[in-house]
Amino acid sequence: MKMKFKNLIACTSLLFAAQLAFSVETGGLVTNDTTFANVEKDGALKLNQKNGANIWLRLPITADGSSYFTAEGAFKSEYIASEEDSDKKLKLTLDATLFKLSLKKELSSGDLQLSAGRFFNADTTGLIYSQNGDGLKIDANISRVSFSLYGAYTGLLNAKNVTILANNSDLTTDLNDKEKTLYVMAKKYAVGAATFSLPNIFASQTISLEGLGAFSLESTKYSRMYGTVALTGPIVSPVFYSVTSTIGMFKYDDSDTEKGNLTTASLSAYPDFKSMSISLNGVYASGKQGSFKSFQGFTSSTAADSLASPEYKSIAKGGISATIKPVSTLLLNASGDIVFNTAGGDKEDKIEQAGFQYSAGFNFQVLSDVSLGASFTQFISKNEYNNEADKFKGIGGNKTQLKITAAIAF
Repeated sequence: MKMKFKNLIACTSLLFAAQLAFSVETGGLVTNDTTFANVEKDGALKLNQKNGANIWLRLPITADGSSYFTAEGAFKSEYIASEEDSDKKLKLTLDATLFKLSLKKELSSGDLQLSAGRFFNADTTGLIYSQNGDGLKIDANISRVSFSLYGAYTGLLNAKNVTILANNSDLTTDLNDKEKTLYVMAKKYAVGAATFSLPNIFASQTISLEGLGAFSLESTKYSRMYGTVALTGPIVSPVFYSVTSTIGMFKYDDSDTEKGNLTTASLSAYPDFKSMSISLNGVYASGKQGSFKSFQGFTSSTAADSLASPEYKSIAKGGISATIKPVSTLLLNASGDIVFNTAGGDKEDKIEQAGFQYSAGFNFQVLSDVSLGASFTQFISKNEYNNEADKFKGIGGNKTQLKITAAIAF
């Protein structure tokens, strides 16, 4: 009897394992990014070559696939021709970029979703916190209310893939002489966020409130807290707008707490012609205006395509962008921005024009699993912002860049 019971368990286990094996989805992506750009003032264009390979799997837990487990691994190599030290020309990175369990529960008045593991998350603006984290997130849509709770730890992430901003070298992960080290631990932060939204509260408008905190767990502390309000919705179809404003509070060790402001605005139209879109966009990151100091986010995000590669700190820009698909497999895009320094003048409290940037590019879906793309970008700096001696005042520096991309999925 015991033997029959053991055989039954064994057969059941084999059937369950076979079912899982047949339900697992797997795939991968091979990428190529070839970039030519100047790395110094009026310098020749130098090669930066990036190649990557990603493999992923997805295991449905429920019949409809709404609950699942997914994981992804990535390898990346980067060759930097402009690097003078031959030992530092080649950089290698290996990472587990995704390892997530997602469980979804349908409710009578909405749904509830739990995510756990390593996964990507972004704040409401997409410019403050936009990276992977190891943690938990709860998303709920109940009746006419949506909210989410998020908590994560950064100390196990690969610092070669995630750049956490800091105002002091003690809090910046040192990557010198680690070009061939595949995995470098990031600085330790505890991150928490709560978002509350009222979709379609009036005339199809949505208002959102978000609180985000990043608290340093290192011996040297640099903690940040952010409060954001956002309003989005249609004006008249097919014209939509989005406005966000964030107050950030920054405290370094025992120094006084400083505050800054990040405000974004966009107006987008989607004409019923060739999947076309046209957008007017503006971003302001405070300098020393009034009671504000320089704004600083948490995750590195390039605000302008200049030699200085500035973050969203003491900078503002406004411009226009457009996309169109003349055929279903070809996407064309173009944009232009005027860029300002919001920490100009001797007192760093003036707003000065720093330069102008524009870009144009395309992405062509050659086959269902093969794509090609290219883009040309140029930043033209005002004369006073094109001086290497003062590090382009943190904003400018003429830069020309040509990028060619290719991807094969399997």
